[in-house]
Amino acid sequence: MTEKGSRLEGKVAIVTGGSSGIGRGVALSLAGQGAAVVVGDIIKAPREGGRDTVSEIQASGGKGLFIETDVAQERSIVNLVDSAVKHFGKLDIMVNNAGINIIKTVHELTGEEFARIMDINVKGVFLGCKYALEHMTKQNSGKIINMASNFSFTALGNICAYVTSKAAVLGMTKALAIEFAPLGINVNAICPGATKTEFTRPFWGNTSGMEELEKRTPLRKNGEFMVSPSDIGKTAVFLASDDSDMMTGTSILVDGGWNAW
Repeated sequence: MTEKGSRLEGKVAIVTGGSSGIGRGVALSLAGQGAAVVVGDIIKAPREGGRDTVSEIQASGGKGLFIETDVAQERSIVNLVDSAVKHFGKLDIMVNNAGINIIKTVHELTGEEFARIMDINVKGVFLGCKYALEHMTKQNSGKIINMASNFSFTALGNICAYVTSKAAVLGMTKALAIEFAPLGINVNAICPGATKTEFTRPFWGNTSGMEELEKRTPLRKNGEFMVSPSDIGKTAVFLASDDSDMMTGTSILVDGGWNAW
């Protein structure tokens, strides 16, 4: 469990893709600051092993709920949001984190694979925003946090669809921020860089990949250059808290300086 506090005491949050990786780090960080956290994911067990996210939250005295969710399916998102509100009475924070990647050249990537990435990484974020906002507009308050990427601003080869999807998330974030600002609802994005999770193992799980990541990341903290899920979690806590009340339509890079070159 992450550092405990009370910055989000009494708040209710949903984290899609919260079973593993960045989503798990975000869910644990929000719970560590007092939020009740609903984890929406296709699978319950973390890819990294160990206790599932909700069990981890509950073992530390927090409140959690797991709802099996496919973010590409509208009815599944409706069920996720409705279940959270039914169980905890409201919804204050929506973290649209679930995402996938397929590493292929454009010639290898099929139209179906491209569409699948858009379904999860873009439509899934849209649906999460849409149905969370239905509840937040009744309250005239709420915090939407969309998980974009440092690849919203830059790119690598062989991940064309992923880069395209994450650039789209930033555009959506800005549009929704403007639309819902008059209702006191904040919509922001986090843009992680190279984060050490099972999702990114294809990039760091070999010597040449690790050397390339290290070469492109200037910042060092205690000798570490890769971002951790808890680093993203701390940023999510900030955006979910009152400290970010006058921020909307913005994106925060957490990339160890990758995009500073």
